[in-house]
Amino acid sequence: MTGSEVLRENLADMLGVEQLALQRIERQVHDERLRKFNNALGALQRIDAALTTHVAELERNLSTLDGNFEARLKKAATSVVGSFANIYGKLRSNEPVSKNLRDDYTLLNMAVISYGMLQTTALALDETQIASMAQRHMTDLTPFIVELSDIIPFVLAGELAAGGKIEDATVAQQAAAQYRQTWSRDVTMRI
Repeated sequence: MTGSEVLRENLADMLGVEQLALQRIERQVHDERLRKFNNALGALQRIDAALTTHVAELERNLSTLDGNFEARLKKAATSVVGSFANIYGKLRSNEPVSKNLRDDYTLLNMAVISYGMLQTTALALDETQIASMAQRHMTDLTPFIVELSDIIPFVLAGELAAGGKIEDATVAQQAAAQYRQTWSRDVTMRI
């Protein structure tokens, strides 16, 4: 496999990951249960806008590099959706919003590491435009991951309180602060 073929394959894979994420987020933005959680709804709307932009840019880049763009596009979507369908599944109406947000968090992390792989490949092949795009997209997504990690404890505590499983939903503040602490520079610099 040539360097160009490896780059095209990485772009196609990245497109498939972003398309899967976009499909999930689009369905959730229209989920009526999300209306109870304005912060989560706002975050998902911003993620939806970013993913829509990313997908369009990935499609443009892939079509520039590949004359067989349509076949690769279909293969990317089929490959990624098939590979991760067991992990993420379809958004089910019976899943709590907190679990959907958890899966979104996981999928966005997968997208970031996939962009890291695309960036590495592009840098190795001196494809600076693709490397720059991968860096921009990673930079777009990482704040959403942090935002979701801040929101999820509040959504979960709200769901538990609404279901009568806990009395004090204010524990979400403590949980969010402790989670954030686990990602502090002091902790992550230990490696």
